[in-house]
Amino acid sequence: MEPSPQQLEQMAEIWASQAQDDGPVVDYSDPSFSVPLGVAVHPVDPDTLAELFLARWGWAQWVRIYAKPPQAILAASRLAMAQGKPKTVSWMAPGTGRPLSSPGEQPGVAVLRCDWTPDAEEAGFNASEAKRQDLLLVVDESTTGIRLAQGGACAAYGLEPDAVLWAPTLPGGRTLGLLAGKGEAPPEPAEKALPSLEAREAAAVLLDLSHRHDIPAAMEALGRNLTMGMNYFSRQAGLSDEIDLEGPLSLPRLTGRRVWAFMALAAEERLRLSPLVLFDSVLDQEDAQELVWPRLARACARLKVLPEGEMAPLGWRDAGPSSCHAVSDILKNIEG
Repeated sequence: MEPSPQQLEQMAEIWASQAQDDGPVVDYSDPSFSVPLGVAVHPVDPDTLAELFLARWGWAQWVRIYAKPPQAILAASRLAMAQGKPKTVSWMAPGTGRPLSSPGEQPGVAVLRCDWTPDAEEAGFNASEAKRQDLLLVVDESTTGIRLAQGGACAAYGLEPDAVLWAPTLPGGRTLGLLAGKGEAPPEPAEKALPSLEAREAAAVLLDLSHRHDIPAAMEALGRNLTMGMNYFSRQAGLSDEIDLEGPLSLPRLTGRRVWAFMALAAEERLRLSPLVLFDSVLDQEDAQELVWPRLARACARLKVLPEGEMAPLGWRDAGPSSCHAVSDILKNIEG
C-alpha cells in the first residue's frame, strides 16, 4: 500500500519534528471493545441472547450460554463424548508453532484459533487435519468474530466447523461463554450458572456490532494506517529486521527480533501495543494518524539508538552515549 503525497508529506514533517504530545493514550492492546453499558439495546434474557447469536451465525442450529468460557469448553467435551469421541480437548493455533495435537490422551475435540494464522491455506489445513483425525471441530471466534471479517474466521477462511466458541473479553472483567453448533446439542448439567445481566448486555452490544458491515472495514483502515506509519518510520530509522507487521490489516501481528523493546518504547510514547494488534473502532482513521504516527516515529527513532538488551526510560535523546559509543553519531544523522 502506497501513502498519498499528502500522507507522505505529513509523515516527513512528523519524522523531522520528533515532537512529543500529551494527547490521550491510544490502546491497541486491549482485547475488549469500548461498549456502552447500563442501557440494554435488547432484552438480554438468555433466550433472546441465544436467538441473537443464532441469527448471527446463520448455519447454527443450537446455542448454549454459560457464565464462564471454560464451561463452554466443557460443553464441547460433553458433545464429543455424546458422539462417542474422547473428551480431551486439543487447541490448534496455526501461526504460533504449537503442535496439532496435545500430549497425553487422544483428543476428541479440536478448538481452532485463527487470530495468529498466516493465511486461509493454513487455517484450512488445520481444519482439514482435525476432520481427518475425526475430531469435533470448534472454531474459537472470541477475537476474530468481529475484527477479522463479518462472519469471523469462518467466513474469512471458508471454514465449516461443527461448533463455534465465542467468549469475548468484556468490560469490567465480566465473563461469558457461548457455544453454538449444528446437529445434536450437548447434554446439559442439571444446574447451569448463567452470565450476569451486565455480561449478557455487553454480549448483545457486541453481537450488534458484529452485524455492521463497517466494523471490519474500520479495523482494516486502522491497520492500513498503522502499517503505512510503521513502514515509513522504520525505513527512516534504518531498521531492517528489528520490527515489522504481518497478517491481515484488520488483525495484524508485530514481528521482528526486537518486538518487546519496541512495544515498551511505544508504551512510553502513549501507544500501547501487543504482539497481536487489537484495534477498537472508537478511534477513526484521521484521529489515528494524528495520534499514532508521531508516537510510531519516536518509538522507531529510539529503537534504532537503543543498545540491545537495554531500555531507555526517558526520551530517545537520552538513550545513552554512556552505554553506546556510536549513539552520538547516530543521533546527529537522525537530527540531520
